[in-house]
This record gives sequence, C-alpha cells and structure tokens, in this order.
Amino acid sequence: MTQVLTNATGQSVSGVVYRDSSGLSNVQPASVVILASHCIQTPRLLLNSANSHFPYGLANGSGTVGRYLMAHTAVGTYALFNEETEPYMGVVGGSVSSQDTYDQKQNSEYFGSYTFQGAVAVKPNDLIGIAATRPDLFGAALDAFMQKAAHHIAIILTLGESRPLPQNQVSLSSQTDDFGVPLAQVTHAFDSDALTITATSTKVATNVFNSVGATQVWVGQVSGEHILGGTIMGSDPTSSVTNSYGQTHDLSNLFIAGSGLFPTVGAVNPTFTIHALAVRAASYLLSKWGSIAPH
Repeated sequence: MTQVLTNATGQSVSGVVYRDSSGLSNVQPASVVILASHCIQTPRLLLNSANSHFPYGLANGSGTVGRYLMAHTAVGTYALFNEETEPYMGVVGGSVSSQDTYDQKQNSEYFGSYTFQGAVAVKPNDLIGIAATRPDLFGAALDAFMQKAAHHIAIILTLGESRPLPQNQVSLSSQTDDFGVPLAQVTHAFDSDALTITATSTKVATNVFNSVGATQVWVGQVSGEHILGGTIMGSDPTSSVTNSYGQTHDLSNLFIAGSGLFPTVGAVNPTFTIHALAVRAASYLLSKWGSIAPH
C-alpha cells in the first residue's frame, strides 16, 4: 500500500508499506512511486490505501479508480477445407490483419470497430488451440476432428471494440488475502454494441469461408481479451485518475503505468500503445524529476 508517512524531522514523505516473505510489515520510503500492477491489482492497491487524507482511496478524488474496466471482444470463426492448410506453420501472434470497415464506427446497427486477424497458426493445444475450438466434441468424435483439423483447419479471429462503462469496475471484496487485505472484486459485462459487432463480424467471416469452398464453418465462443481501464487517464481531474503521463491528479509523485490508463480500447492489440505510454512517461519523469520528487 502507498501511504503518506512522517519522517524523524516531522516532514511528510511518501512510501510503500509491504509484507516480506515472513509476513512482517516493512516501509520503503520513496520520492516517486510508480504503480504498475495491471488493471485489477492497481485499483485494488489504491482502494486499499485509503487513509484520513484520502478516505476513498489514493488518487480517487474523481471516484473513478476501478471504474471503466474494459476488454476487447474476441471470437474465432473456424473452417475446414479439403485442401491442406498447414495450420501448424508459424506462430499464434503476428498474423495478417484487415481493417476494411474500421473507420465506419457509427452506422445504423452499432457504434464501434473491429479487426480481422487471419493467417494465424492453430496448433493442437495453444493460446488458440484446435481442441478448444469444438468443446462440444468428446472421445472418438473429438479424435476424428483433431485428425482432420490438424491439417485442414483455418481461422479468422475478430477483435472487437467495447464501450467504457462506469459500472464495469474493480471494487473491494468482502473476502481478504492471507494478510487480511480485501481482495479485488470484478464486475464486467459487454455492452449491446460490442455484442452486435461480434455478431456482424462473424457473419462476414462465415461468408468469406463459404465463398472460398470451406466444407464446414462454425463460430466459437465470445470471450474477453486484453483487460484495459480501471485507472483511466484524462485532462479533467473530476473524471479521470491520471494525466496523459500516468501522473495521478491527486498526488504529483504517484504514477500509474500499464493498460489501466486506457480511457477507450479501440479494436487493436494494445501492446505497442502500452510500450509507447511507458516510454513517454519515463521521458517525462526524467525531464521533470526536480519538480516531481518532494524535497
């Protein structure tokens, strides 16, 4: 937990209270604290660090710590072909992407975007594994499917946008960890637009496979991918937790890093954006260290 502490001379200093391997409580004084515990544990730590100065949790003057938790919708459309597709070649990531309709965010059916990912390697068991594409099959039927799919399956993955909703959030649970600290409780549901995007995009993917001679086409289960939000950045301290550098509005020497900063999610993998935000924040810290770190 991050706390405001008092040193031997009576000055206020910042620090982090933590438990060591033996369970003893320790204090690590720090001029600047960077909290990078991802979208679930970062809000949990901030909310659990409430004190007399910050009764609703650190950096929570806006009341938005933990709120606007988001994820991409992720779903695979699968097909079998008579031809050899070599699905075992390559890696799961680094696929070919299509964003032909990405800019058409607003239409009569939904608001949002989606990205198609093709040329994805599909192996027997992996992040995207052949066995997981047909959870309805068991025993001999699953074995026969695996024998066929190992050489003849293809996939189009859809990554869909979802809206930032305040009711999708991380809050504190009534349950506690081994040290008596409340655990995180997650509340999340996809909005209707996100589900419509998924239905629309998988229909397009199904038509693509049917048009090129697939012998069988099916759509997998919708899941959430890439957790984002919970400590969103923004220019208004009344509706966001940090500025664009991850510096919290309420405490100038407390920074947050990671995908929790995202105020919206788009429909692309966030890795490069997370990296860019980290580099930008580091450059800002280096250039402003004298004014950020308390003296």
